[in-house]
Amino acid sequence: MAPDIAFSSTLFIHALVGVFVIVNPFGNVPIFISLTQKFTPVERRNAIVKSVVIATAILLVFALIGKVLFDFLNVTIDSLRIAGGLLLLAIAFDMLMGRSPASRIEPDEERESVAVTPMATPLLAGPGAMTTVMILMNEADTPVLKGSILLAILLAMGATLLILINCDWVYSAIKKDGARVLTKIMGIVLATIAVEMIVNGVLHAFPALGV
Repeated sequence: MAPDIAFSSTLFIHALVGVFVIVNPFGNVPIFISLTQKFTPVERRNAIVKSVVIATAILLVFALIGKVLFDFLNVTIDSLRIAGGLLLLAIAFDMLMGRSPASRIEPDEERESVAVTPMATPLLAGPGAMTTVMILMNEADTPVLKGSILLAILLAMGATLLILINCDWVYSAIKKDGARVLTKIMGIVLATIAVEMIVNGVLHAFPALGV
């Protein structure tokens, strides 16, 4: 029993750290601030909570049935990487032009959709996070180990929520002018992430291109 317990602890820590790092809440704070630049503090907090809840649900679904679902639909992770990268690239272009995607959204229904795309996915629950939880669940060969992976996902996303929910004080510190500068800077960062995501998807889908 001792080796099993040790292995369970190792896999749990691996999953907890792995999911938290790839979701990258600290890196997403300035991006979320830019996306919710026109929101009130209450709207921003609601959007963040909604995005984390949706992202958590997505990761749990992919952990449980992701591989089966992808096989059924004949969809590959590489296709997901490319699609997610293109979406982020479009958002990055808006930021580099000096406007947040949220600045052109007025109706409440559309404004709330920002929490789903791009905040929940692909920024939090992106191709990398989806792939990670699927791989971890494949490594867990007992119900106890699979349960530890699901618990690790919940804890990692709980920590993510605590970090992102406190981004209000960051926004209050930088004010409107700082948010404009931050939007342009994060546009460049987001464009880099998007291109990297697309390149990785293309190279994995077409290995010959890497030669």
